[in-house]
Amino acid sequence: MRQPIRTLLLHALFVLCSSSLFAGRLSPRPIFLFHKKLAATVKNADANLNLSKNTLNSGRKICSCQILNLQSANYQQHKVAVFAEKTNYGHISSDFGIAKGTIEREKKHMKLFFYDKLTVVDHLSETTDCRSLYIRLKSTDQSLVMYDILDADSRKK
Repeated sequence: MRQPIRTLLLHALFVLCSSSLFAGRLSPRPIFLFHKKLAATVKNADANLNLSKNTLNSGRKICSCQILNLQSANYQQHKVAVFAEKTNYGHISSDFGIAKGTIEREKKHMKLFFYDKLTVVDHLSETTDCRSLYIRLKSTDQSLVMYDILDADSRKK
């Protein structure tokens, strides 16, 4: 007698879960059967966790940036920013050196494969994450283009 009850309860659970996987008539997202306040509370808690995680990580990151003018035989690009981000473990001067070395290796690859001439316009190094630095630089100069944010932690020394 227990087996049919268990099967019936599992079947009801699967129906309940699968019904929340289909979108409603006017919604591109699935309809959830949870209470609206519960869903809002979960979203707010998730946003607060992400915010606190970002603020903790932003104090531990360093960013090195070079702004370049690039030129090939038939193409010219001005104000291209290459960023390298490294986690700071307390050795700021060596961490900045590693981040700068990462950018130098990337510039060597860029020159070897894509561009004839690379000119460094500006060089910045700060104790912040690269995304924040890019947003600040972009707000002062709208013509700035981001090439990439390189991960200096994963690169070999």
